[in-house]
Amino acid sequence: SSSSSSSNDNTAPSPPPRHPHCDLPGDPSLILTTNVDLGDDKGDILKGLSALVAKVTGKPETYVAVCITDNASMVFGGTDAPLALGCLYSLGAITMENNGKIQAGVTDALEKYGVEGNRIYINFFDMPRECVGWNRATFAG
Repeated sequence: SSSSSSSNDNTAPSPPPRHPHCDLPGDPSLILTTNVDLGDDKGDILKGLSALVAKVTGKPETYVAVCITDNASMVFGGTDAPLALGCLYSLGAITMENNGKIQAGVTDALEKYGVEGNRIYINFFDMPRECVGWNRATFAG
């Protein structure tokens, strides 16, 4: 009878229960900064880029966040001619094809404000689930 307690010594502890966030698609976040004034169109640009990121990444738009700061003090190549810098963070969906589509879409959105395609840098980051936080936890749990 004392052997029943010793048989449990070799069993691995059960893993903690999975957090509900572990099964969510994650958070694509597009953060752009530009030195041009987007004026009254800024809201429409935000919404358009949100829809673009959702479509390209295949994730629900309810998980997409977009932030644009305009009228920023910026220099690229030694000049303050119109430019934009950005970062896209996502849990997966960071691929050459997707990145190119998002780069093109951002360029399309900013060209009419004088920001040429060769003056827009976007860095793309495929984030580990444990490095993305939301709602008091990370997407890893």
